[in-house]
Amino acid sequence: MIARWREWIAAFDKAVETDDWDALAPFLDPKVTYTVSGAPFACSLAGRDTVLAGFAKSIANFDRQFDQRWWFGVGVREFAPDAITGRAMGVYRLGDKPLLHFSAKSLWRFKRDQLIAMNDIYDLAEADVQNALKWLGQHAPEVDASYS
Repeated sequence: MIARWREWIAAFDKAVETDDWDALAPFLDPKVTYTVSGAPFACSLAGRDTVLAGFAKSIANFDRQFDQRWWFGVGVREFAPDAITGRAMGVYRLGDKPLLHFSAKSLWRFKRDQLIAMNDIYDLAEADVQNALKWLGQHAPEVDASYS
């Protein structure tokens, strides 16, 4: 499953660059769910079209407001035959401001070669998440990471 997860990540990164979210459809089960918890932009999305629309919205209103963005997985491992876990780490640059960085625990569940569930769990007790929220309030209060 790690190989398929890597293909998903590469396709997602390409969709971020090209804004072609339909290219991700083959990776997603029609009933896929995406859940974000522990953050002001928490959400629970269900269905391929809804998840893709949520990704497009968040990328447009958050990620594209920055000069550069980097996302990478840390501690990624196959948790079960159909599940990948790890930490998703994000780093953003905006002008000459200090870098914005934060992480979330993540779980990706597959059925055959399609994602059926994705979960990003932010922990507000973690310093990097607290610092990121403060950074956003100071340097970019207008950005909106919400998915719905």
